[in-house]
Amino acid sequence: MPAALTAALAGALAVTAYAGEVPLALAVLVVQALLVWSWYDVLDVPGRVGGSLLAGAAAVTADVLLLVRDDTRALTPVTGVLAVAMIGAIIHQLARRDGRTRLTESLTATMTLVALATLGALFIATEQTLGGSALVALAALSAAVAAGASMVPLPTGLVAGIAAVGGLLLGLLVAGITDLSAGPALTTGAAAAATALAAITFVRRAKQPDLAATAALPLLSVAPVAYVLGRILVG
Repeated sequence: MPAALTAALAGALAVTAYAGEVPLALAVLVVQALLVWSWYDVLDVPGRVGGSLLAGAAAVTADVLLLVRDDTRALTPVTGVLAVAMIGAIIHQLARRDGRTRLTESLTATMTLVALATLGALFIATEQTLGGSALVALAALSAAVAAGASMVPLPTGLVAGIAAVGGLLLGLLVAGITDLSAGPALTTGAAAAATALAAITFVRRAKQPDLAATAALPLLSVAPVAYVLGRILVG
């Protein structure tokens, strides 16, 4: 069940956010690996081997750089990795020996995977900021709330409302038990839930819905939300 797997992964991210950077990085790596493994199956496009290797290498590089660099501008190394990986995605297409069928689809899928997997490293950057552990836990758990809401057999608008309210309530809870103030917590909870629900909807409407991707994508998609809102609202 995708919602259960999402909840388990979200729980691991929330716990490791308070355990230190290395445990969190390992949890993030597991989620990244699940998405990289399943992405090409979901989209049913060619170029899986090379694209998966490229995205995996980019994700691991971003994780390691955020662990070892002492830089308050965490997006600097991540954007550098993305730039190199995007060039690598083009080279990967040029190196294909299968007639380069569906080139545009394959290139788009590879670049999207690179971006999603690499930006997942921003969980690590978020943990390094003020109130970061609470933000990581809140964003991850909000994604799990959205996954649970998506299982409710109701119209999309109502499901979105349930997810947003769930994110707000979770934000209120986190604000009550941590040092995170209510404003950033409520905003992050609602935004993360909405983002995760959009990611879940995308995967479910893909050609080949996949358990691993349905669980991993919403979690990786909320990492930039947690980082950006954390830097804007918390500092």
